[in-house]
Amino acid sequence: MNPRLQSFIGGALALLGWAGVAPLAADSPAVAGEPGCLPGGGGRLEMQVSGAFEARLSWPNEGTRCEGGPRPAGDALRLMFSRADEALLVVIGITGLERGAVGQGMPANLTMVREGKGEFYGTLGADACIVTVTLNEAEPGLADAWRVSGHGECTAPVEAIARDGEIRLAPFAFTGLAFWPDEAEED
Repeated sequence: MNPRLQSFIGGALALLGWAGVAPLAADSPAVAGEPGCLPGGGGRLEMQVSGAFEARLSWPNEGTRCEGGPRPAGDALRLMFSRADEALLVVIGITGLERGAVGQGMPANLTMVREGKGEFYGTLGADACIVTVTLNEAEPGLADAWRVSGHGECTAPVEAIARDGEIRLAPFAFTGLAFWPDEAEED
């Protein structure tokens, strides 16, 4: 990823209250030398967007970058997805998800950044989307890495930030990678 773009997205995420999470780094274990989201395959993002812009995201493992981790306060897990050919960053924040746990009806927020256009959309809270996590297991061969899979829906529009407009999302599905150290290991 272009360093200026990475810095810009990092600043935007901080403005959205996502400080402490860097955008997908080109040298991270999740993307360095790997052709896709998950080293063993299976990563994906399926999402349809309508409203201020239209997009049908059917991102397979190959060519998709994904990475995530817990928020600094530990109250949510963030999964980020991007593709260079789409110029779009999607961040799904799942509140209350613990390492290795699954669950239904989990509150979530969603942020989308249209890279190069300066357009940001966000739910600005975890009350507009609901996620079901169906898989949350250690990813073989990567330390502290977890494969997280599930589906969700947003019951309210995702509003533009600092401008007029909104987008709507059809039910979506994802499988991504989260670097999630064991709290006992950090002490």
